Amino acid sequence: MKIKISNGLQILTAAMLIFLLHAEAFSQVSDSLKVKKPGLFVGLSLGAGQSQIVNSASASVSGLNSIGKNSLMGNLEVGYYFSDYLGLSSGIGYSYFTGQTSLNAYQSKFNTTDSENETYERRVSGTKITEDQKIGFLSIPILLNLRIPFNKKMGMFLQTGVDLDVPVQKTYHSSGTFTYKGYYPAYNVLLENLPAYGFPTNAAISTDGSLQLKPFCLDATASAGFDFQVQRRVKLAFAACYIRSLTNISAFPAPDSFQLSSDISQINSLMGGSSQAAVQSLGLKITLRYFLGK
Repeated sequence: MKIKISNGLQILTAAMLIFLLHAEAFSQVSDSLKVKKPGLFVGLSLGAGQSQIVNSASASVSGLNSIGKNSLMGNLEVGYYFSDYLGLSSGIGYSYFTGQTSLNAYQSKFNTTDSENETYERRVSGTKITEDQKIGFLSIPILLNLRIPFNKKMGMFLQTGVDLDVPVQKTYHSSGTFTYKGYYPAYNVLLENLPAYGFPTNAAISTDGSLQLKPFCLDATASAGFDFQVQRRVKLAFAACYIRSLTNISAFPAPDSFQLSSDISQINSLMGGSSQAAVQSLGLKITLRYFLGK
């Protein structure tokens, strides 16, 4: 599945313009609807949602299906509002994505040598292949905060920007049913259903491994919702949030010579056979902010 970043950026840009226009309109209302400039603040956010790790099909593996699973997120932030409507914030956070990629059928063949150094063609086929992937990022966000105050106690906000991500968790678990055959052209012989010689039929195989991810990744993030002043310096906010990769997160080599399973003890990650990989998540979060000097 192709990841179309441009549409998402256009939507974010349009949303930002709408907020700015509304902010200008609200600036014309009576002083009773205005709030004192908040200034510096610190905050804590926690959230959960539905995530997806998208592995795009390539010539090596086609027919990939991605299924969304749970995601978690949390961050500590520090920011500053320059006016009632505009502010900036940053901090440090953690985002956890899980997803499942499946492949109904796989076939491949390649030349190799056996224990007696004889060359043969190894033929591999697999069915019902599933891979559960888990990725955790340590994130540094740079965010623009836009806010429309309804009154002194409540407002609507949009927070959008980018995250610089460093992967700290990157594991996968794969399973499937595989058949291995060996064709020896020198003898015109096909060996199959010989598990003692490395040619089993319908063998159930599972593997745990590590994903190869880029050391730094970039994603776009946006959240929108409402905030409420619960004390003089404290605000509570509820928002819907969305995260999506802006770059390919995979550091696997080009998939031109990718082999999903070269022997009966290993299933390589489907991400290694994909043209690119990305994460995305849609969820809800709650934020507690404390304003200093208000």
